[in-house]
Amino acid sequence: MKLRNSAEVAASLKALQECGLLNGHEIEVVNRLGEPDSPLDQAVVLAETIHLHIKVDDTRQLPINQFFDAGARLDHQKDGFVKYRFPGAVNAIFSHIKVSQDELLETEANRRPRPFLDHIGVDLRDETAPSRQTFDALPAVAGTLNWAHASQGGVGRPVYCCHVEVAEKHWLYPPDEGERTGVPLEFAYGALKVNPDKMGCDLRPANPEKIDPASISCCGAEASTESVTAGGNGHTTSGGYYQPQDLGRFGEIRRANPKMAESFFAYYGQVMADGELTRREKALIALAVSHALKCPYCIDSYTSTLHKMHVSEAQMSEAVHVASAMAAGIALVHSVQMMNKLDQLEAHHVNGASAVAGD
Repeated sequence: MKLRNSAEVAASLKALQECGLLNGHEIEVVNRLGEPDSPLDQAVVLAETIHLHIKVDDTRQLPINQFFDAGARLDHQKDGFVKYRFPGAVNAIFSHIKVSQDELLETEANRRPRPFLDHIGVDLRDETAPSRQTFDALPAVAGTLNWAHASQGGVGRPVYCCHVEVAEKHWLYPPDEGERTGVPLEFAYGALKVNPDKMGCDLRPANPEKIDPASISCCGAEASTESVTAGGNGHTTSGGYYQPQDLGRFGEIRRANPKMAESFFAYYGQVMADGELTRREKALIALAVSHALKCPYCIDSYTSTLHKMHVSEAQMSEAVHVASAMAAGIALVHSVQMMNKLDQLEAHHVNGASAVAGD
């Protein structure tokens, strides 16, 4: 790929910056990889793609509509992990599950504020001689630059992190720049294999100049609701038809018919904005309707919206009771139709009996 002088790459990076997911320094670090005099330029030229792994607080709160506006396409996702393909052969990966050894050492006191660029990946997918030679030369390049280095995988030992797998990886660790933490560089060699029903634990190694990666146990250390289930496969499963992560894919209705989707989103935005009714009042109405129509996606969404508006649980509950009372009333008022029918049948029966008696 050609990272330097690429208008598409620049537009993709700008889009992520406008979403508040990359800062100017992180974009500068990405651009340095493509500079002609960079010792890593050859690896970038041979790469199929690069990926930016960005840590966020919640992958379900990503501005996906802005991603689609920038030309991105969803690649795949699991709870706490999602990948989008942006123009210019730039992939953006977002996670809130633990994907690095550093995160295993985080506490409430030292947790790094999100979002931040966890690492930059250079994807050497073609298993050709030039790619192999370039990949094998990376430890020496790290030595020349006086950067720390770590390796993962090898013959018969693929690297298995999250739910994807590659043959081998080299990790290079540029030094910190003042108060800015150096962004690790991942060079992944070999075809990418997606294993949707499994979860690997070859996490990104910690910088060996700061922490001994061997001293940190990766497997079994993660115990969040996003990554542990009774099935032990590292991601949550559901026996129901509705999947919570699908709520975050709502924007994908643009895929088949973008014009109609844009019209809907424009109308929806106008309806839910402040007007004769406030956004708060409309959100309470929406929550009530969500319960009446039994839409788990909408219940999830509007509960979150109202919570952010500091609406109390008692107020939300009261709105739901209004919906319940209306549903009950709607059912009961239809009993008048039942009574009308019964009166009709009874009248027919009486008239019939009278006619027989008159005979």
